[in-house]
Amino acid sequence: LTASTLLRDPHAILCYTLNARGGFTPVDVEQYVVDPRYPGYLLSKEPKSVVLRQVQKEHPSMFREKNGKVDWDPPSSYASIHEQVTKRGIRRISYVNDNIMTQQQVRDHYDPSLRQELLNRKDIVILINEGTASSAEFFTAALHDNGRSVAVVGSKSFGKGLIQHTFPMPDGGGLKLTVGEFLRPSLQHVTKVLDARFDRETGEFVGGGIRPDVYCDSKQGIPGTPKADLCVGVALDVLEESAASAKTEAHGPWRMTSFQ
Repeated sequence: LTASTLLRDPHAILCYTLNARGGFTPVDVEQYVVDPRYPGYLLSKEPKSVVLRQVQKEHPSMFREKNGKVDWDPPSSYASIHEQVTKRGIRRISYVNDNIMTQQQVRDHYDPSLRQELLNRKDIVILINEGTASSAEFFTAALHDNGRSVAVVGSKSFGKGLIQHTFPMPDGGGLKLTVGEFLRPSLQHVTKVLDARFDRETGEFVGGGIRPDVYCDSKQGIPGTPKADLCVGVALDVLEESAASAKTEAHGPWRMTSFQ
């Protein structure tokens, strides 16, 4: 939900869900926009009704009156990706350089009516570390893969994208069964299940998780003031450099940088 409030395009993919019954479903911003509880876009002065009207105009056949309320009825979750793209207009993302979307790609990727609004957005830098897991990882992936964040700063995240149910057993124990998995908008796994391996030199587990664009390994714990944190300082530097680059239309993909 939070990621959907920061992505201006209602057809942007937040993640995909893959379940044990064969369902492979894109989860897009539109699914939240049509909910009456949707708070609207953060960092924007637009009323939340703006995008809902856009969606209703684009796909009137998916909206039906029922008991005085408007119901949203999209294609089945078992529909193919091609059908989802054709009928709902979801946007599959094109990537270069480790799946980082550049500002030029933003111009080319989105509808002309949205481009100026997209390019006028406030910059966002996301901080992650080994404690960033599950929904926090997919929030990061949704903004990163859609080119909404300037950069992801920190160290590799935990790597948890599985959907698990716990079933009670007669002896008082429980059986935890994996019934599905979330995938990033780039169709990458966050959880590395097979061929898990460790770095021979550092011993670090290199399978799974989200790798930052700008590496910063801070072991100092939570400081008394945010600005005293090394990685917060690095994130502020990234924002300043992004602002300077924007003035010359020189936005490009971030390269891996180390801060010790």
